[in-house]
Parts: sequence; structure tokens; C-alpha cells
Amino acid sequence: MDAKIITTSNFPVDKKYYIYDFIDEMTRIVFGYVYYSLGTNNALNAMQIAMKDFGELGITIKRLRTDDAPEFTTTNWSNKKSYKVKERSFTTFLSRNGIVHETTPIRSPQSNGKIERFHQHYTKLFYSKDKKLNQNELQHYLNKYYYFYNFERHHSSLNSKTPFQKLQKFLTK
Repeated sequence: MDAKIITTSNFPVDKKYYIYDFIDEMTRIVFGYVYYSLGTNNALNAMQIAMKDFGELGITIKRLRTDDAPEFTTTNWSNKKSYKVKERSFTTFLSRNGIVHETTPIRSPQSNGKIERFHQHYTKLFYSKDKKLNQNELQHYLNKYYYFYNFERHHSSLNSKTPFQKLQKFLTK
């Protein structure tokens, strides 16, 4: 799971948005959800929707990797010298649902490489879009892309299969 910032200077949107994206490491199936702001409540809401969406495909989330952003982590740095541990509702939710929460080391996006690589697709996705999108239009546009990515796009890392074809292979074993 990671958040992608979509700004008016880089993308055809009417204001700044944040997308919480989720990618399954085995199948590469991806889902994402658009919000007006970052924060624990939005991250938690996105997590709940992702659990439902992945669950409908037969995928149970057992482990979640995030960066060290404040909405995900239990560590608050103060004065860059010491820290205090503060339980977040996001972490509590994962724990109560039997999901192991892994955080990547600070300043190491390569530790969550699959989702970071996926975010590079956004630059190409919006390249020819000329209309400014609002939140609902942006979510609709992204949902169409997620469908293409999950069900039609063949991935070299999956032996030229789509993520859904890879998932079907796991489900038939």
C-alpha cells in the first residue's frame, strides 16, 4: 500500500488528490481509491475497501507493507533525536484483523518497489487527457485503468499473463 499525490501542476485534475493504491505481490492485482487528503481515517477507509475488493477475487490480505508515513506507523519522531510510540487506529485495525503490518525503512522506496513502479504508470496514463477531472471522474477514470491493468494488460513479470490469469492459476491449485 502506498499513497500517490496527484497535483494540478502535473495531472489534469481540478484540485490536489491522494490515491491510496494496493498491489498484491503474487498476482500484481491492483486497486486504488481517491481522497481529498492523507490521514489515518482515509488510509483506514481505503484499507477496508481494499479488503472487500480483494476478497471478492478470493484474495485475503494477510500482510501489508507501507512506508513510514504518519497515517500508517506507530512511531512519531520529535526533534529528530528521539521518538515515542503511539498506536494508530490503522495499526490497531490491521492487528485486530490478523494482518501483519510491515513498514519499509525510511527513505527506501525500493523496499516497496512494486507499488512505486506502478505509480510511474500514472504519468503515461494522464498524458493525453485534456479535461480537468474532479474526484468522482478521477476515480472512474482510474477504475477503468485498474480494469485494463488487472484483466487485459499482459505483464512480462508474470510470463505474459494478466494479473487475473495469474490469480486464476493460484485459485485452481
